[in-house]
Amino acid sequence: MSAEKQKNERNENAVLTILSTQTAEGETDRSELNTTAVFSRKGNEVTIQYTELDDTGNAVGETVITVLSQNLVTIHKIGFAEAVMVLEKGKTHPVKYSTVFGNMEMLLCALDIHALFHPGGGRLQLRYLIDIGDSYSAVNTIDLRVRLR
Repeated sequence: MSAEKQKNERNENAVLTILSTQTAEGETDRSELNTTAVFSRKGNEVTIQYTELDDTGNAVGETVITVLSQNLVTIHKIGFAEAVMVLEKGKTHPVKYSTVFGNMEMLLCALDIHALFHPGGGRLQLRYLIDIGDSYSAVNTIDLRVRLR
C-alpha cells in the first residue's frame, strides 16, 4: 500500500511542522519536518501521530507524541527506529533506542515543556538533555506546530 493511501485511510486531519535543533560539542544541527498528521484531544490530553518517510517517500515508521500535561510528554517511535521516550520536566528517564544499525541506551531529562493547544491545533515546545554515557551528550529543542486542515 502506498504511503499516500495509508495517510488517507488514517484520516489525517492536520498539518504538522516540527523544527528540531540539536547542540552537542559546540556544533548545532537543525532540521525541519512538514507533513500531515492525525491530531486528537481528549480533555487535556493531546495526541499527534504522523508517518515518517524516507528520502524516496516510502513509509519507514510512525511517531506518536502524547502531551499528558504541562510537565509530561511521551514520544513513541515504531518502524525504522523504535523507542518510547518519556519527557518529564525536571526528571531523568532512561530510554532504549533501537534501529537496524543497533541499540543504544540513553537518559533524557526535560528542561522545559510548553504546551498550548486548542480545538484547532496548537504548539508544543520541548527542550531536553540527551546523555549517552561518557561518549555523548546534547541539548535538543523541538518546536512543534499543528493545525487542523
